[in-house]
Amino acid sequence: MNFIAIIQARLSSSRFPGKVLKKIRNKTLLEILHDRLKQSKTLNKIIFSVPDNSENKKLHNFLKEKKYNFYRGSEKNVLDRYYKTAIKYNASYIARITSDCPLVDPHMIDKMFNIIKDAKADYISNGNPPTFPDGFDIEIFNIKSLKKAKIKSRTKHEKEHVTPYIIKSKDLKKINFKNKENLSNYNLTVNEPRDLINLNNIISHFKNLKFSSDQILKYI
Repeated sequence: MNFIAIIQARLSSSRFPGKVLKKIRNKTLLEILHDRLKQSKTLNKIIFSVPDNSENKKLHNFLKEKKYNFYRGSEKNVLDRYYKTAIKYNASYIARITSDCPLVDPHMIDKMFNIIKDAKADYISNGNPPTFPDGFDIEIFNIKSLKKAKIKSRTKHEKEHVTPYIIKSKDLKKINFKNKENLSNYNLTVNEPRDLINLNNIISHFKNLKFSSDQILKYI
């Protein structure tokens, strides 16, 4: 059973171009995310799925320099790029993570993976509906579901956002992972430059990157 994290990353964000390579305490957001995901006890591999174009050459060079695993594919059809990434790395289950969420909790990934595996479900998310802060976003699904989405998705929205078909499908077994308290009004993601200040304050508070989502929630 091969459980991999596939991280969507690009430099062409409309609100904050190049944000994934911005630094907090001498580490880029991608490095912070990668270092945190490495703490997972269930993930077998961490892959970056990035657009194959000249606008993202700096990102390609960075990933090569860091010796991170990555796959280059379509910029617009993210679902196609995502599916081909999963196939290349022979995934059984995939954790979908976005690169603007560097505070994703690896221990939450482990909990959610064990739930989807034990329940023999096709998809689990902590955001349908959301009860965790924006920035803790995790989706986990099996390769069967991703393949079905690849074949059945027709709209631009479905192809840009990877999982809409899976979420709306009535043929797949889905689970929502809930927080005890609804904290979805908190923002811990990076959408614009001022969000870096918030993340810097959180990361500076802890001595290393091994803090949990529970610790973050107590701090904020």
